[in-house]
Amino acid sequence: MSKNTVLFKHRIEYAVFMAYVISIQLSPLFLLPLHRASLDFLFRVLGRRHSKIVTHNLEMAFPEKKTSEIRQLKRNIYKHFSKIFTQVIYLYIKKKPKKILPEIQIRNSQALENSLNRGKGVILFSAHFGNWELVPFIISRKLNRKTYNVARIMDNPLIEKRVIRFREHMGSRIIYKKGSIKTILKELRNNQIIGMIIDQNTLPEEGVFVDFFSRKVCAVPSVSLLHLKRNIPIVPVFIHYEPKKIVLEISDEVAFRKTGDFQDDLIRLTQYCNTLIEEKIRQFPEQWLWFHQRWKSKPSGENHETG
Repeated sequence: MSKNTVLFKHRIEYAVFMAYVISIQLSPLFLLPLHRASLDFLFRVLGRRHSKIVTHNLEMAFPEKKTSEIRQLKRNIYKHFSKIFTQVIYLYIKKKPKKILPEIQIRNSQALENSLNRGKGVILFSAHFGNWELVPFIISRKLNRKTYNVARIMDNPLIEKRVIRFREHMGSRIIYKKGSIKTILKELRNNQIIGMIIDQNTLPEEGVFVDFFSRKVCAVPSVSLLHLKRNIPIVPVFIHYEPKKIVLEISDEVAFRKTGDFQDDLIRLTQYCNTLIEEKIRQFPEQWLWFHQRWKSKPSGENHETG
């Protein structure tokens, strides 16, 4: 079925989505906490399937935690994502970042400039962590740099159109994942910034298996491939929330020593990138997107399990 096909369920989803957007559009800013609380309630009540996935993922990632600790962490996850989704919609509708967002702090911005000075473009890689949609917003407003972000087409084509407009407003140019390599290479030759989110499951024939929370996951190797084949600088970037501020952390460019064994290098570099993601999640576990079936794909010979 074509991604452009509009199904009845898409119309229902779009109607709910637009009802929420319109309610925000008509609301004064002081009602933002109320909308956040209502979205938190809807997440918990209507998202039963995703609730099971979150619990399963947390139990796999943190086997040492008690049931009560998992339950509390799960509540914090819902609160966090209710907050960030409400913030970005308010930001897009109201266009008053200083009144909607807390203080924004950028750490180590010079690392990005240093890599761009090489003239080969830069791959910024990150995860569905903190509030990843704010990364291009902050880079465009604070550092005066535009980014091209690789994304897949959403399942709901009606919501996709709205999301595209939102992302463009946030300072992002979207490159759709399918058939994206020519566009990516073109923009890199123009010394542009390409953003990639690399923390989701992929098919075994499209990825490589690495360790993630002491379990094998099938990881997206795109960042590693571009570095190994084209020597493109790769820079980790993570955005997280602290009590009174949002912090964008730009790490130094990854320094990777090749061995000459391409497949081994590919796995080692992909492992390194995923280890950085895991370290950040362990630091702020409530800020990662646990709703995704990260451990879905299994190495050949392993039993399949949900989650």
